[in-house]
Amino acid sequence: MNVLLVVGGCLGILAAVIHGGAGEVLVVRRLSPEVLAPSPFGGPVLTKAMIQVSWHIATIAFLTLGSALVVAGSALHGDTARGIGLVAAAGFTGFAAIAAGFGAARTRSLRPFLRHPGPAVLALTAALAWAGAL
Repeated sequence: MNVLLVVGGCLGILAAVIHGGAGEVLVVRRLSPEVLAPSPFGGPVLTKAMIQVSWHIATIAFLTLGSALVVAGSALHGDTARGIGLVAAAGFTGFAAIAAGFGAARTRSLRPFLRHPGPAVLALTAALAWAGAL
C-alpha cells in the first residue's frame, strides 16, 4: 500500500466530485446564453454547451487520474504503480499550473487563490502523486 498515492487519488476524486457537482450548479447553470458571445460553430446556446462540455471533460480527467492513483497505490506494485503514479502526477501538475497560471494572469492578484481552493488542491494532489511515485 502506497499511502501517498491513495491519499492523492482520494483528493483527486474529491476534486472531481466538487468540480462536477458544485461547478455545474454554481457556475455552469448560471451562465446566461443571452450574455454569451456566439462562436464560429453556432450561437450563444452552443457557446454555453461547449463551456459545459469542457467543464465536465476536466471533471472526468480529475476522476480518471484520481482513480488511477488509488488503484496504483492500493492494488498495483513496482514499475506499473510507479508509471501510473508518474502519469497522474504530471496530469495534476498541468492542471494546477493552468489553474494558477490563468488565475494569476487574468486577475494579477492573489485574492482568487484565497477564495477558491482549486489551484491549491490540484497542487497538493500533484505533490502527493509525485512523492508517492518517486
